[in-house]
Amino acid sequence: MNTLSALKKRTLPLLIMVCLLALTSCNSPHPVEHRATIVVFGTLVDILIFSPPHQAEHTEQAIQTVEQQFHQFHQQWHAWEQGGIVSKVNRAIAQQQSITVPDSVKDFITTSQRLTQQSQGLFDPGIGQLVALWGFHSEAWHGPPPSQQQIQIWLKDAPSLLDISFEGNTLLSHNPKVQLDFGGNAKGLAIDLALKSLKQSGIQNALVSIGGDMKGIGSHNGTPWSIGIQNPLAPNQVLATLSLKNGESVMTSGTYQRYFEWQGVRYSHVLNPKTGAPAQSFASVTVLHPNAITADAAATALLIAGVDEWESIATSMGIQYVFAIDQHGKIFQTDAMAKRVSLL
Repeated sequence: MNTLSALKKRTLPLLIMVCLLALTSCNSPHPVEHRATIVVFGTLVDILIFSPPHQAEHTEQAIQTVEQQFHQFHQQWHAWEQGGIVSKVNRAIAQQQSITVPDSVKDFITTSQRLTQQSQGLFDPGIGQLVALWGFHSEAWHGPPPSQQQIQIWLKDAPSLLDISFEGNTLLSHNPKVQLDFGGNAKGLAIDLALKSLKQSGIQNALVSIGGDMKGIGSHNGTPWSIGIQNPLAPNQVLATLSLKNGESVMTSGTYQRYFEWQGVRYSHVLNPKTGAPAQSFASVTVLHPNAITADAAATALLIAGVDEWESIATSMGIQYVFAIDQHGKIFQTDAMAKRVSLL
């Protein structure tokens, strides 16, 4: 199996079936479709743009700019990409040293800290050591799972993103066990940055998808982008459809995207910082929100919260639109989301 095929198999999007509706405009009755697919973040990134024919060259240049930004972003923010900002911060923390970071990095970390607090600790990018302990810091994950003793040792230290503080742009951590891993919301940041870049280039109608997580701008002449929500228990089936308004993002976290099986038990990559174990209650959680970073973090937190706690965590994080499916196929959703989703 070649690398691209393997990636496609491992990162089957949770959000599929982008429905391209008829586009018209006063200036251009026949917009031109521009599409690009690249492999970044260990998954497929799709960029889809509709623009007037006379802007074709400009649109292609805008796409190339976003592609370059994605590759740079991956190098900087991937938890185990040597030489990136996350790697440098993790090394400094482990050596109990301070490190000066750019405003953009500080802003993202402080935003993530706020989301950690709002999620009551269920979303926490400071658990990189735990992720590594479970073997999800490599390109291939296969087990065995860590021992309960190893997990308890990690829980005793309780590393958290909230252990990080700033003096100006100088980052410090009083807990040397903190290791950053922004797998829970870095895709949201990348999507928001990509759409910002496209808008600055004058693009008005675009959809960016990273492994099935999406955000769209513009509309199809007043008609929103329409997507399908995948059934996590039957990945080839579309369970429901959802329309995106201008500037909305839809992010999904699932227990079956990345996992390994050991002695007949499946272990998901989505880990609960409070127990040190994988999330098991929900099979997938989809969140709709204007801010992709918030939606990404909330989807992770709600997946971990499970059937008993998801509503209180959604309220705490200010999330209005939630669509969740448990391991038995039962659907849980907010009233607001029920008005936006069409079940098939």
